[in-house]
Amino acid sequence: MEIQQNEKDKKSKTYLAILIGALLILNIGIGVNLYMSNRKKNELAAKVDTITSQNTQLTTELQAAENEIKSLQEANQGLEGKLTERDEAIAQKITQIKILLSKGKLSASELQKAKSEIAALRNQIEDYKAQIEQLTQKNAELTSANEGLNQTLTAEQMKTAEQARTIDSKNRTIGIAKKLNAGSIVAMGVRERKMFGKKELETNKANKVEEIKVRFTIDKNEIADAGEKDIFVKIIGPDGAPIATKVQTTKVDGTETLYTEMKTVDYKNEKSEQVVYCKKQGGYKVGEYTVEIFAEGYRIGSTKFSLK
Repeated sequence: MEIQQNEKDKKSKTYLAILIGALLILNIGIGVNLYMSNRKKNELAAKVDTITSQNTQLTTELQAAENEIKSLQEANQGLEGKLTERDEAIAQKITQIKILLSKGKLSASELQKAKSEIAALRNQIEDYKAQIEQLTQKNAELTSANEGLNQTLTAEQMKTAEQARTIDSKNRTIGIAKKLNAGSIVAMGVRERKMFGKKELETNKANKVEEIKVRFTIDKNEIADAGEKDIFVKIIGPDGAPIATKVQTTKVDGTETLYTEMKTVDYKNEKSEQVVYCKKQGGYKVGEYTVEIFAEGYRIGSTKFSLK
């Protein structure tokens, strides 16, 4: 009976030892499994951190590149039309990279693609800088050439203006030299005597004057143009108003001027005697009168007379 009990105890101890061993092995397996699992988690977390860090870095690099290209565009606005294709290509590249980075967590292949795209963008920016430098240099050369042309043009314009002034001065000198001159000017009041035959009588009495007789000579001028000349006589009354039967003007020294009477003469470069009769509506006032004679835009003579 005791022997059976001892065998049972031995078997129980054996089963217990086996159970303990099994549990020990199980615990070891669980521990190893937990260790490997934590290791993988840590490695994955580290990889995620690395990718996130690289993603952030790429985003920063992209923003820096975008700011740089905007700065270049603003500083070189005068070259916009010549850089349109480059601007469009760079803008397209930036958009592509933004779309790629906007996914957040990137795979290793996507991350590598983003790096390649940013590197390509950097190359485009460097090419952009080189083209800006070339265009800036060409613009500077063109500006310098234009300045030279402008200086030459200004010099030629000044030369032309000086020549025009010289020609104008010569023309004025010639015009003055060719100007007619009225001399020996005498003006008086006249009336017609009706008794004992018609006869012209001179008078200085205002109430008896019927018209003003102006007698003068046109002097000899060998360089003046020969031919028909319109001679204008203007009489100004004591009140300062021109005497005229109607409104009629001629240009004198560039200004339209009223005149009293006009006579056309055939000038032959020789001295000639001329007489012009001037009438007015109504009677003549007492006082001093002024007579002016014009021809070819110039005043060629003047005198004064009085009526009592």
